[in-house]
Amino acid sequence: MPAAVVFDCFETLIMSPPLPGPETFTTRLAEVLRVDQRCAAQTVDTVYTAVFAAMSDRSALQPPTIGLLDAALRKQGEQRSRADLEEALWHALGCTDADQYALCEPVADAMRRAADAGHTVRLLSNCYLPGNLMRRLLRRTGVPEVYDRALFTADGGPKKPDTRAFELIGAGAFERRVMVGDSEELDIAPAAALGWDTVRVDAADPDPARLLTLLEL
Repeated sequence: MPAAVVFDCFETLIMSPPLPGPETFTTRLAEVLRVDQRCAAQTVDTVYTAVFAAMSDRSALQPPTIGLLDAALRKQGEQRSRADLEEALWHALGCTDADQYALCEPVADAMRRAADAGHTVRLLSNCYLPGNLMRRLLRRTGVPEVYDRALFTADGGPKKPDTRAFELIGAGAFERRVMVGDSEELDIAPAAALGWDTVRVDAADPDPARLLTLLEL
């Protein structure tokens, strides 16, 4: 029977080394937004503090990254267009670095096969890039465009492991829902608690065979 198959993004569908740290983030922010290092450092500190506080509380809603960045700059008398803010995030989070993000081909192939078999494919990602930039990154890394919906937490709202995030992305008249992800805490346990089937992907040795068996592909 057709199912909703929800894929996590990072370390499941897209592999990435650790993101650039605050110092790199600050330098790139200063360069792209043409602000001094002091302003950039204060902005980064404000944004990191707010995001970390939200991520540390399972039930807290994640604030929109663009909104945090905009508010932090305005507080210091700096105003930039949304396009400029997005470009700053794109650079600061390593999206222009050739070796920062790479497609996990075995999981991408499973994603294609699930869609070809008539299952509904969706994405759920705890992230810092807003949705339009996430989609840009997905296209750049070659993620198959076979998903019908995505929930990117940087746009604001509930994030994993909050069950509200799973309920939102799993909405619809499905008899089965499957979560595919690398994290027991963020992906697998909360989905299983809702009665979903789960497939854990080992980022060091990704093998979606269990998903293909589960979906009888």
